[in-house]
Amino acid sequence: MFLKSERLIINRFLFSKKTDGYISMFSWFSIIGIALGVAAIIIVMSVMNGFRIDLTKRMLGINSHLNIYSSTGSINNNSVEIIKNELDQNDFNMFLRSIETNGLLIKNEVSKGVLIRGYDYKDKDHYLYNAIKDGNYFKNKLNEVIIGDSLASSLNVRVGDKIKLAIPKSNITILGNIPSFKTLQIVGIFDFGLYEYDANLIFINASLSRKLLMLENKNYNQIEIFANQPKNIEKLNNKIKKIIYNNTLGLYSVTWKDKNSALINALKVEKNVMFLILTLIIFVASMNIISGLIIFVKEKNKDIGILKTFGLSDLSILKIFFTIGILIGLVGASLGVIIGIIFTINIKYIQVFLERILNTKLFAEEIYYLSSLPSEINIQEVIVVFVTSILISIISTIFPAIRSAKVDPIQTIRSE
Repeated sequence: MFLKSERLIINRFLFSKKTDGYISMFSWFSIIGIALGVAAIIIVMSVMNGFRIDLTKRMLGINSHLNIYSSTGSINNNSVEIIKNELDQNDFNMFLRSIETNGLLIKNEVSKGVLIRGYDYKDKDHYLYNAIKDGNYFKNKLNEVIIGDSLASSLNVRVGDKIKLAIPKSNITILGNIPSFKTLQIVGIFDFGLYEYDANLIFINASLSRKLLMLENKNYNQIEIFANQPKNIEKLNNKIKKIIYNNTLGLYSVTWKDKNSALINALKVEKNVMFLILTLIIFVASMNIISGLIIFVKEKNKDIGILKTFGLSDLSILKIFFTIGILIGLVGASLGVIIGIIFTINIKYIQVFLERILNTKLFAEEIYYLSSLPSEINIQEVIVVFVTSILISIISTIFPAIRSAKVDPIQTIRSE
């Protein structure tokens, strides 16, 4: 609890008449420093959260949560049906048979290496359907192809254009492997919002894929399963492994976590490192509190000496300066949280505004693999940042507060 006299002194020290009721210069510098540090941490952490969530969401929207392969490179339809029938319908929301390979798209003198996915497009439940931005879905013609918007731009093609597809190692002759060529018509252009796929992925009919790779009828080279609960994919994976083992299918499964383990771990490490680095900003700002309060104590030596001669105890002096430091930290941290949240919420508009002013793209999708800057505010992280900044402010206040309590009133008044 504070005495009335202590509250009055805190108010007078912070809101000096010399500044017409405004907080002193030292207080402002300290508050701004802490606010900027807290805001920077919240903004960066939110962007990294958004990047991780958006990247994972988009990646899992395009890639299955679990893939089943064969060491021979071919899975017959009987094996597919066994796995599908023994799984519970609640285990997955999409079960796809596909043929995946690499190829080369050629238009005039421009060529581009691509990842080819061939499906039996019998319904509109496929994840590709909702991503079509121009043109149409497949019409069950053998020579149809759907490509990404970034790929279409790089090859300068549009819906209706014809394009050549080359598949390496397709025709085995006495001269070796000769690529297969097929002229396809672009019926649609998709946009997943993930540059890596929009620029490198194409979709064709499974029948054409079999023909190009010379697979047997109704055979595939992978099974793609989209789980209802991607976070619990290991449980589903164990179930599938048991089915494969019990039926001696000679297949093996790989989860999305296995495929992207390096990326997932890298994002976690990056986030933790960024938090530690940006916390240094608050430490630097806290130095302002230490130096500012020390100077403040020195300037107020005479006032402290007079207050002590009037009976104000060392504990009261300690409480006064300790409270001043904490208030500065509290105001700075609160202001930083507000700035950080407002900035994060409007980060896309700020990005567009800055790009127009600077006439340059700040967030190149070729580098970051996302077409827009994502953000996701985590309330728990905001609380941790807020509490951490307050604790740093408290620690920074201890030394100046103790020094203020040790002021010798007689020596101070005599020197004045």
